[in-house]
Amino acid sequence: MTKVIQLTNIAKRYGAQTALSALNMQVPEGAVYGLLGQNGAGKSTCLRLIMGLLRADAGQIQILGQNAEQLSAETRQQIGYSSESMRVVPWLTVAQALNYTRSFYPDWDSDYVNNWLKKLELNPAARVFSLSRGNRQKLGLIMAIGHRPKVLILDEPAGGLDPIARRIFLESMIELLHESGTTIVISSHQMQDLERICDHVGVINHGRMQAEGELEQFKLQTRRLRVMQSQPLPELGLSVIHHLQGQQSGEWVVNNWSPELEQRVRSSVAAEYLQVDALSLEEIFVYHARQGVAA
Repeated sequence: MTKVIQLTNIAKRYGAQTALSALNMQVPEGAVYGLLGQNGAGKSTCLRLIMGLLRADAGQIQILGQNAEQLSAETRQQIGYSSESMRVVPWLTVAQALNYTRSFYPDWDSDYVNNWLKKLELNPAARVFSLSRGNRQKLGLIMAIGHRPKVLILDEPAGGLDPIARRIFLESMIELLHESGTTIVISSHQMQDLERICDHVGVINHGRMQAEGELEQFKLQTRRLRVMQSQPLPELGLSVIHHLQGQQSGEWVVNNWSPELEQRVRSSVAAEYLQVDALSLEEIFVYHARQGVAA
């Protein structure tokens, strides 16, 4: 599968502080890739490096087959970007801000933009300074997709949206994919939202990529095992990312679960003492975040 975005051994420091260290990341063509991580884990730095807004101290970044620091004008026009921290000239109207953005993109689709203004109930005559945080987020999204990009980078794009607007936003992501196969990388704290729309995920922890892969495989290979009556769990090649031992039971979270491993576990522990649970994306993320930096 073609990799639209590829980061190899990326390092980035801010003075004495390490933001990213030997980070690797691969985003397949047409994927909706959810980038997960705690505050300060390095998500925004990673996305800004991809966009060429920052320069890496070490490593290589490729996007659409080109070095991220040397993108041609044609390639840049195939990329859209929206961030929670983006700023728009406050005295412009929504329409003026969009017209200014349009001047950079020969393929700007005005009809498409007008449809999204109506769908997101954004008044073209409103001044940017008068917009709520949520409406500024909507404007940023429309500015990012008005030229129907091949790659869309979204850094906490729905942070200020109410539940109804967030649902519309999610539907817009699905619509973008169905229409043009846009590759989307999205960073968000809304795990349930990401679980709905993403097919690939990456977990950044302390500046490193701790886990990465297809979402369904990511979920299938992670299980929480509970063994009752303080019975030990035999060493069966389990990759344990969390262990908690109580007086009456033990809990293990493993991330290399498979039918073969399940068969070995069930043949080693009596059924009445064993409970195996599937986990949500949010639960898996929390366990990875607790684990610390992967070796």
